[in-house]
Amino acid sequence: MSPPINTRHLRRLLSVVLAVALASTLTALVRPTPAAAAPGDLILNGTFDNGSTQPWWTRLASTSTTVNAGQLRVRTSATVGKPVWEDLVGHFEFGVTAAQPYRLQFDAAADVSRSLRVSVSRADTPFTSAVDQSVALTPTMRRFTFDFTSAFGDPKAVLLFHLGGQASSTVRFDNVSLSPLAVDPATDPILYWNGVLLRTYQALDLPPTSSSREAAILHAAMHDAAVSVTGVGNPYRVRVPVSYPGTMDNVVAPSLHAAIDRAAYDVLTALYGGQGQSYTQALAGAVDLRPSGVNTAEVARGDTVGAAAATANLQARANDGSGNNTPYQLDAVPGSWRPTNGKAAVSPNWGLVTPFALTSGRQFRPGLPAGVTGGYADLLGEQEYRDQVQEIRDYGGQTSSLRTPEQTQIAFFWANDLGGTYKPPGQLFSHTRIVSEQRQLGILANARLFGLVALALADAAIAAWDAKYQTPIDLWRPVTAIEAMGGAGWQPLSQDRAGVPYTPAFPAYISGHATFAGAWSAVMKRFFGTDAIAFDATTDDPHAQGVVRHMPGFDHAAEENALSRIYLGVHYRFDADAGLATGRSVGAYVYANRLRP
Repeated sequence: MSPPINTRHLRRLLSVVLAVALASTLTALVRPTPAAAAPGDLILNGTFDNGSTQPWWTRLASTSTTVNAGQLRVRTSATVGKPVWEDLVGHFEFGVTAAQPYRLQFDAAADVSRSLRVSVSRADTPFTSAVDQSVALTPTMRRFTFDFTSAFGDPKAVLLFHLGGQASSTVRFDNVSLSPLAVDPATDPILYWNGVLLRTYQALDLPPTSSSREAAILHAAMHDAAVSVTGVGNPYRVRVPVSYPGTMDNVVAPSLHAAIDRAAYDVLTALYGGQGQSYTQALAGAVDLRPSGVNTAEVARGDTVGAAAATANLQARANDGSGNNTPYQLDAVPGSWRPTNGKAAVSPNWGLVTPFALTSGRQFRPGLPAGVTGGYADLLGEQEYRDQVQEIRDYGGQTSSLRTPEQTQIAFFWANDLGGTYKPPGQLFSHTRIVSEQRQLGILANARLFGLVALALADAAIAAWDAKYQTPIDLWRPVTAIEAMGGAGWQPLSQDRAGVPYTPAFPAYISGHATFAGAWSAVMKRFFGTDAIAFDATTDDPHAQGVVRHMPGFDHAAEENALSRIYLGVHYRFDADAGLATGRSVGAYVYANRLRP
């Protein structure tokens, strides 16, 4: 957006302002002081009700300002053929915050029909604008309103009415205000595109491994786009250079919304476009949510930034090992995993995928189950192992008489294993959103929070699948263990939509749900500085429709999530305990080392 003036012009203008200030001291006894701004309003004397023109100023000495009938009347100079900023009326030195939404409002009219350009700009180079719009004035006073999100922070911003480039005229202003707006989750692009991601999860039957990876790429790209536009925070992969080309009348700042939207659209299209998913309508929906003060030039620059952020993050994961489809070889001994539902092992090589933050998938690898140091035979000989199998047999079966109704609810509430659900990562993203809305986070805070959660979940999947497949024990599931101990006919509570018993197709140790939950809780309590944030959690599982569970804190939610796998009959207690511990280590590491503020 165009700057009001260059550095030389600014110095000249400041000299004029100082001269005006000196002159005003000589008439202070007869001239009223400017009215204070209304609460939250950044503009002083925007109503002109006290008859004063202060602190409004003009650039040209030939431009006169008076207050008549509670309106500011500006007699402009004839500046035909000159830049629109040649003749200005403005208000200096109020602060704007990067990524904060604002509303600019004013009433204006002119004695002849003419155009008026209005901007909220930096007071120094680069002379970019947070909002830059043109309106058509007529002799009838009309109200103009522009909502915008500032692409930058500046403690000394300036509101400018650009009156140049036209024949002289008389322009009237009244009720000028610039106020910060409350956070509106419905218009937050980070929340919007995370919702699009969860709908993609529901449309495609994705394993939690690949879905967590793809979420991390998406949120890292959106985070990098936001950081690049605002200059606030540290990027994950790239800080896209933002220069300000153009003439003095056409220096353009990128739109924050457009940058995030383009990053998200490009990533999702690249990841899921080949699976029949189109995001054209989603992008159109995002455009509809943009503030009214965004202009086409800002959108074009935002698109450029977002596309670059998406490309950098996609390219960085192009050869990360996620495409390794080497078939899994069964160990085929007692205690070793074997298919439980006729399905091949899911993601057997995922523990070898390059992490997003960890040094390797084995960085926080837990010890073997029950603390054994040998192999399958040693584990099956342990009393702790036999006790844990019995616990699942007692509490995790379809016909258990020991499991309470609440434990049954807990089991299904956290399941989300089936196709058509948003899967375990999706549930944790959903809970992140619930807390974000409750705490009224803004765009930059959400970009960082969801980025950290996504990176932690992605690395939690890699760490959990390393423990499942890359260690000496690829532990069989409870249904197989119980059958081997004489429990023929026993089936887990876990079931598909038709009620058929169901066990996920990968080894038991460690629990992926528990690892995800531990990583999530570790990030959440560090981000908010406390574990004691209560929230009402929801689920997408078909066997717990409409269930809402109250969580007193993040650790409680994670622990309940981990225990749910015992009640569901698909995991042992040491799967849950080791998963939580591993996940917490992953989350703490991600928070300490990535997306620092």
